[in-house]
Amino acid sequence: MILGADHICTVQKRYKKQQLTYTGSTGTPVVGQTVTGGTSHKTAVIDRLGSGLIVVKTLSGNFTPTETITIGTSPVPGYTFSATLSAQADYEKSAGSYDYYWVTDQSNVVCRFYQGGGRGVIILTPGATVDQPLRCALPTSVTITQATAMDYRIVTTEPQFIGTYSIQNFFPKSGMAVRIDHFEATLKVVN
Repeated sequence: MILGADHICTVQKRYKKQQLTYTGSTGTPVVGQTVTGGTSHKTAVIDRLGSGLIVVKTLSGNFTPTETITIGTSPVPGYTFSATLSAQADYEKSAGSYDYYWVTDQSNVVCRFYQGGGRGVIILTPGATVDQPLRCALPTSVTITQATAMDYRIVTTEPQFIGTYSIQNFFPKSGMAVRIDHFEATLKVVN
């Protein structure tokens, strides 16, 4: 338990958008519709369209190559789009970088937001101010690690801290005991 943990946050995880290439299509897909795999029964939401491809997010899992992908229901009112899946791959934007989407990974996480946390004495010149970073103490039950911290962000509606924050640093902490009793994240507001 984190001492003084009286805040609540949501931990979100980012995933790469996927590109589904297809052949032999009938009908027209529309952004926002859900595409379903005929064999895998996996689903995804269409985010972007291209010639012979759709970019999807919010995937329930990986589709099976060569399966039929559809939009709509059969037999009534019928499929509004149907095609044979050629491949599924991470979607790269034209600049060669990946495009991501965020999904709630852990909700109602009991945490503690606070400013600062540095050690030592800071000597200021007259009129200078210290802008201490926002930090968040998180319980050991969160599934973030130092290696994966950049794939997560924290969202809160706590009145003093409302916002979405990227994790800049993430590390285990111990209080008086030798064992790890919480994690500390240094946060930066997402614009």
